[in-house]
Amino acid sequence: MEPLHPLYHHFLEILDIAFQPIVDIHTGKTFGVEALLRGTDTLGYETIGAFFDRLYEENILYTFDLRLREKVIQKFCTIDGYKTLKLFYNIDNRLLEMSDFSKGNTSLLLKRYNLDIKSMVFELSEHNEIHNFDHFTKLMGHYADEGYCIAIDDFGIGQSGYKMLYHATPNIIKIDRFFLNGIDKDPKKKLLSRNMVQLATLMGCRVIAEGVEDERELAVCKEIGCHLLQGYFVQRPTVECASIHKEYPLVQGSFAQEKRSKNDQNIISRRLEPLKPIKIGDSMESLLDMLNENKEMFLVPVIDGAMRPLGIIHEHQLKSIACSPYGRSLVQNRSSNLSVLETYIEPIPVVDIAMPLETIIELFSLSENAPGVLVSKASHYIGYLSARDMIEVVHERNLIRARDENPLTRLPGNFRINEYIAQMIGGKQAGVLAYFDFDHFKPYNDYYGFRNGDRVILLFAELMHKVLSTEYFKGHIGGDDFFIGALLSDECSFETVCSEIEKLIETFGEEVRAFYEPKDREQGCIIAEDRDGNSREFKLLGVSSVVIRVGKDASINSADQLHRIFAIEKKMAKKSPNHMSIIDYNGSK
Repeated sequence: MEPLHPLYHHFLEILDIAFQPIVDIHTGKTFGVEALLRGTDTLGYETIGAFFDRLYEENILYTFDLRLREKVIQKFCTIDGYKTLKLFYNIDNRLLEMSDFSKGNTSLLLKRYNLDIKSMVFELSEHNEIHNFDHFTKLMGHYADEGYCIAIDDFGIGQSGYKMLYHATPNIIKIDRFFLNGIDKDPKKKLLSRNMVQLATLMGCRVIAEGVEDERELAVCKEIGCHLLQGYFVQRPTVECASIHKEYPLVQGSFAQEKRSKNDQNIISRRLEPLKPIKIGDSMESLLDMLNENKEMFLVPVIDGAMRPLGIIHEHQLKSIACSPYGRSLVQNRSSNLSVLETYIEPIPVVDIAMPLETIIELFSLSENAPGVLVSKASHYIGYLSARDMIEVVHERNLIRARDENPLTRLPGNFRINEYIAQMIGGKQAGVLAYFDFDHFKPYNDYYGFRNGDRVILLFAELMHKVLSTEYFKGHIGGDDFFIGALLSDECSFETVCSEIEKLIETFGEEVRAFYEPKDREQGCIIAEDRDGNSREFKLLGVSSVVIRVGKDASINSADQLHRIFAIEKKMAKKSPNHMSIIDYNGSK
């Protein structure tokens, strides 16, 4: 390495390194840390970018960066459990233009600190314009071929992002904060982010949701299939290595809604094939021995040293080696740091068992050639799910849902209603939960008969579809009790939902009159016996609703608690002029 001017040795002494954890989005376990430079302001630079501009102008960017890498690695090794973590290191793409750039320096540093080459993740960004893209991709190909993990930072905002995804063959992408800021309230951001996640997953990349600041953003990132999480919600960058934890219970605790998917997870677990994996550093001979032991095995999952799934090696790849007269010699004469196995890995979707089943199926269906998906739990490989297995999982889940479906209205029943409530409450999502109960239904049912009672119930179900937004969740608790749920956003305000509910109540009151005989409509009531056998008047059918606004700081923590509130408040709704009892998230009217 080139000697460094004493002034810059002094700079290195002043500069410090902060680390920000990157965690598993489902479990909160720490996957790695990103190294972030601190102290450039002390040196008189307004921004970190300005500091690196100075290094670039002085033509010492690469020389200084190598010293900085050692400083980062040295401090990284003081983090508890660092051996199992990834170190994310931001690389200035201009250092690749430096005349003193040379190969192999980072691997020597890692060996000095007894770190595996796979523990280093180079983050590439477009903070500085890439002038020579061919040169850039060639050098990035060098880093990848040497066995380093490659991550694309700020993905989605630069002009060359997708070209980098294509040419640099990254292991990880970070969705830029722009797309995640307010994603729970912005359908366009959610759509674009979902498409990025799908594309990256199909290419065998892990996806980090970067810059997540609250539980609502976190819930959507999980829903669209992100694997990892980074942001202030987990932890701000810290220069104190002792402050980096092995796991973050706050992330675990924010997903009480995952309880709703336990049935799906159980179904998947029953269908999961626990195919024996092979580790990335194992020899080709060990792979062939494994296949000889199991003649029916046509693919082998590949994992890294931390049990994380990387892809598969398919039998057609093995046949191409076995049938080549030079295959074994080619295998034995690899000159790079890549293992032999790594050369033949095929990427297929990697999903977490806690993902919504719809997300798993969606990711698989977008992959044209994948025979199935690799399933992980807390980032650890647990098995393989084939296309046939997924069909059976969907079929079994649909049967369970069909059994829950109300046979009269075909609306979801109590099981899915409670799932929906748990998802909203557990995910700390802003929304509306509403309960509907008919007024004077029993006298009508007794007087006109249960067949007409069923017709009235069907009328209300049809009006729910007609009057209410298609985005709302609609359920049938049973009898004359119904339920809806709606997520609030810029396009769907609380006032909008209340207005639609009020319209539904009015429309039902008007249209249900057609289910009475003319004389009953004219007098506005029916004459029937009450429970004590006394003749009395009963008003025409109507419907009342209890509407609860759910916000971030809800005191409601279960579906049972919500149903108790509905039971108490429906009496107030029936007495109200507009047949509605409206409660805010904290329970105040």
